[in-house]
Amino acid sequence: MYKAFIFSLFFILALPAQAQWVEATGSSVIDHQDLVHARRAAIRDALRQASFQGALHVNGYQAMSQGELHTDQLSIDTQSSISQIEILKEKVSNGLMLITLKALVENSGSCEGGNYANGYKRSLAISNFYLERPQSANMGTLHNVSEALPKEILQRMQGQNKLRALDATSFQMYNQVSSIPTSVNDRGSLTTAVDTASRIGSQYVLTGVVRSLDLINPELAGERGVFEGLYERTRFKGDRFARVLKVDLFIHDGFSGELVTSRSYSTQGNWTENRTEKIGFANPRFWQTDYGEKVDLLIEQMVSDLNVQVGCQPFMARITRTDNKRLYIDAGSDAGLRPGDTLNVYRLNTFYDNTQRAFTELVPVDLTLSIERAQPNFANGKLVTLPEMVNIQQGDVVIAW
Repeated sequence: MYKAFIFSLFFILALPAQAQWVEATGSSVIDHQDLVHARRAAIRDALRQASFQGALHVNGYQAMSQGELHTDQLSIDTQSSISQIEILKEKVSNGLMLITLKALVENSGSCEGGNYANGYKRSLAISNFYLERPQSANMGTLHNVSEALPKEILQRMQGQNKLRALDATSFQMYNQVSSIPTSVNDRGSLTTAVDTASRIGSQYVLTGVVRSLDLINPELAGERGVFEGLYERTRFKGDRFARVLKVDLFIHDGFSGELVTSRSYSTQGNWTENRTEKIGFANPRFWQTDYGEKVDLLIEQMVSDLNVQVGCQPFMARITRTDNKRLYIDAGSDAGLRPGDTLNVYRLNTFYDNTQRAFTELVPVDLTLSIERAQPNFANGKLVTLPEMVNIQQGDVVIAW
């Protein structure tokens, strides 16, 4: 008779509940003398080291059959997020880029999904961003920020172990300021997010609004006489060239369009380039500026936060087909699903508030889908009863918390 013994280990090493500043050093090999990419990789390595000084979630799993160990796994995930970053030191030595930084680490262990506990890959479609004030991008011709910024986030999120970032930068979610949510409490749904998620096959949709790329002292951008320039350098010092980047990011549920979470970001750096030069956002010339370096750090912070925020959400997949008791869903082995996995079945329901606004509600039906076959992009399994008995049909969802 087959007998199995399973041993599991779980513990958390955590900082106190409040955020703490920690220092960490990261390194990266400089390939083809590309200092920009080496710098980014070193920053990413330093952020990883800093997050490990936050909270660690350690999972151990061992399984034995007939006295022999046949499975022995150990996984380590961070349960911390980075809210602020400050570069302390940069050094190139023996073909390595070394970055020492200071980061404000917050323990996110209270989030049940922050470490992607069920092991399934969430999918996030990254859409085109909305530039609220195009005139703020005039200096340096940075108007391509609405496409270049989300593409930069997409590129840096590719290859993540627990998350699939999908390219939806050809889709513009907002066409006017009034349609942009102001906070997570708005409860406003975004129907275009549902449409985009359905076309691309994503669970969540990232939208963004670039609020400003303004010069803090725009009156100093013009030509100046010698004495006037000396006065301004004395009065404003380095701030006379300061330029800001302010961005709001929103994560929407791709099934209902509801706003799941939001966060505002801002940074500033010196913009000392010729006022007539057309540089553009996120190209090699841009990254060489002091402003570009500060923006580079901010994007790394965005990527770090998005990994945690999406991990705090449940794994969801659409039901694409019903066949007697068998259901087909639009997620498979690429998302980590395996035969024997079980998912809860939910019906999508529409209800209206007192102002007759329509909202999508997920209604549990006390049914569990047991996966029998998993292909790369889809899977199927059986229910214990016919889906029509509880009105389950194409377009409804399965969820793993």
